[in-house]
Amino acid sequence: MNPAITHRHVIVRLLNGPIYQEDLDLWSRLGAEWEKIKSHFIEIGLEVARDDSAGYAFVRQREEIEGSEAESWDDATEAPLPRVLRRTRLSYHQTIFMVLLREELMKFEQNQEEGDHLYRSAIDLREIMTPYYPELHDEKKIHRQISALVTKFEDWGILKKVRDKDGGLYRVERIIKAKLPPDKLAEVRDQIKRRTPELEQDTEEEDV
Repeated sequence: MNPAITHRHVIVRLLNGPIYQEDLDLWSRLGAEWEKIKSHFIEIGLEVARDDSAGYAFVRQREEIEGSEAESWDDATEAPLPRVLRRTRLSYHQTIFMVLLREELMKFEQNQEEGDHLYRSAIDLREIMTPYYPELHDEKKIHRQISALVTKFEDWGILKKVRDKDGGLYRVERIIKAKLPPDKLAEVRDQIKRRTPELEQDTEEEDV
C-alpha cells in the first residue's frame, strides 16, 4: 500500500464517486481506516455503503426524520442536516438502461458464466437499447442518444470502459446491485410495462 495515500484521499475520492477493489491503494486504506472514514461521513449526514464481496464502496445520504416525527422536536432536539447529495430523477431511457444492465448482470451471475465480471461491447449496448426508441427513424440520432446514455452511466460509475477498440468494451460494475436491488427492480419492471409517469426514478449521484 502506498504510504502517501491517507484516509483523506479516500474521503475525497468517495465524494467524487465509488471506489472499487481494483483501486488497490484506496481500497486498502479504506479497510485500514474504516472506522475513521465511516465516522467522518456520519458527521455530515452520509454513510458509506461497502460490499467487500462485490468489491465496491460509495457514499449515500442517511435517512433523516421526516413528516410528523419532525413536528415533535423540542429545543433539545437536533435539526436534520441539509442534504449533501442532490436527489435527481432518471429519465425514461436512463431508467430502462439501468434495468436492462441490472438484468444482464443478474443473468450473468445466475448462469455462472465464465469470468468474474460482465462485459458488453458498445454494439451490444446499442442493440439492447435501440428498440426503446420507436419514435426515432434516424439511426445516427439513436446512436448518439445511446452513446450519451453510456457516457452518463460511466460518470455514475455503473459502467467502466476497459477497451477502446471496435467502439469500446464496457464492464458492468456490481454497484448497480445496490442502486437497483431486486425488490426495486421488480417494481420498475412493472412500471416499464405500463409506461406510467412514475417510471422516472429518484436517484442520488454526486455529479448531477
